[in-house]
Order: sequence, then C-alpha cells, then structure tokens
Amino acid sequence: MTKWLASVKSLEEANTLLPLLPDILDMKDPTRGALGALPVEIVSQIVALINGQCQTSATIGDLPMQADIITSAMIDMAASGVDYVKIGLFPGDNLLNCISELADKVKSLKTPVIAVLFADKMTDIECIQLLKSSGFQGVMVDTAIKNGQGLLDCWDSAQLTAFVNVARRHNMLCGLAGALRIENIASLKPLMADYLGFRSALCQENNRKMELQLGLVRRVQDAISII
Repeated sequence: MTKWLASVKSLEEANTLLPLLPDILDMKDPTRGALGALPVEIVSQIVALINGQCQTSATIGDLPMQADIITSAMIDMAASGVDYVKIGLFPGDNLLNCISELADKVKSLKTPVIAVLFADKMTDIECIQLLKSSGFQGVMVDTAIKNGQGLLDCWDSAQLTAFVNVARRHNMLCGLAGALRIENIASLKPLMADYLGFRSALCQENNRKMELQLGLVRRVQDAISII
C-alpha cells in the first residue's frame, strides 16, 4: 500500500500537522533550493515534538557532489534523531565517483540514507544499482527546478514505472515527489511506490514557500486513503 510524506519547514508547521500526521514527516527549507536544509537543532526539536508518532526524514541541502562535504552534512543531520537522512544527487561528471566515495560512511551510519534523484535533470536511472551497493536504503525522484512544473511534466508513465520497478528489484524504499497535486494521486498510486511526497499541494496557492494548510493536508490524506 502506497503511503505518503509531507514536508514541513518549521516547528510551527509540524505542530499544525499533529492532528493529521503523514506516514513520514519530512523536514526541509523550501527557500533554500529543492532540498534546502533546516538547521539541525530545528530538526531535533521537531523530532522531539513528533516523539515517534510517525517516521521522520530530513534533507541535508543542495550540495556539490563532493563526498567530504556531503559526509559532514549527513553525519550532522543524522545526529538530530531523524529516521532517514535524504541526500540530493545532481548529475555531473563526478556523480558516480561521489556515490562510491560515500559508500563506507553510508554503510556505517546507523540512520538509513535515502538518495534523491531529479527527474528534470536526468533520465538515466542506472545509478540505482550503485546506490544499492553503496549502502543507500532508498531512492526518491523529485524535481530540482521549482517553477510550477511537476514530476509528471518531466517523466511519463513508462519512465516512472521503470524507476519504481528498478528500485523494487534492488529492495530499496521508493518514493515519488515533485510538485505533486491531489489529482495526481489516482494515476500514481497504481505504480505502487512506497511513498508519494507532498509540499506545494499542502500550501496556499500551491506555493511551496507559503504556509501549510491543514485543510489541504486533510484532502491529500483522504485521497491517499480512498483511491
């Protein structure tokens, strides 16, 4: 059964969500890029607030594909107590080397690490096998450029199906995100990803930088449950 993830940008938003917690409460700063990081101390406060009522995840920021920089941010964020640390992987000449160089730290970290690929930046998903062998426990696809275009504007059904199938073949958690709207749920749930991720659909005017609205959260939760 496909579950859902909601991203919050503050302790106040997390508190607003307490009556309708998602399966995973994700934490990021939408003003600082696709996977902008919140301060570790704020993440720790949100983890304490949630107190195990649902799982939690946090991003480490839109970082260059340099293993030493990513490793430091990954270790710092894991110390917050989140259930998952999310790392954005941006295409480039050093991407595969970076993944390989991260392997020892990813495998030794007690907190599971989720890789985030970007549908508007890459179509090649062959790195999933390398992610698995490097210790990543899950993989998500998102969008890097937040300009109103969503995941379904970048990848068609065949690409999404291939992504989910490859992730499942490697026994990795699999998530779909990227300006998803409530009306996308009906077409995405049959793909059987583990999670669908939402931020903009939960906010005023579908603007990911605006405040989360509990009424919109309820609509997404109901759609996930019913469809």
